[in-house]
Amino acid sequence: MTPSTLAVLIAGLAMLAALVGYFSRLRAKNQGFGPNSIKALGTILFIPTILILAVATPFHSEALAALLGTLAGYLLSRGTDRDD
Repeated sequence: MTPSTLAVLIAGLAMLAALVGYFSRLRAKNQGFGPNSIKALGTILFIPTILILAVATPFHSEALAALLGTLAGYLLSRGTDRDD
């Protein structure tokens, strides 16, 4: 097994484990989906996907940096309009 295949397998398993943990936590707290839940779910799915793309495909570092910048902007956004 090559190191890149192992990294993809670990990232995929981490994504599945995080999803199971996240949904079990939502069920334990008896909560539904809200804006923060959607952000957390997107993060759980997006970060391992970027890691898989970085390892398994010949993406340029600029493209991966743009994807990470998009994720950072999404996570740091407020989601509501401010009256400034």
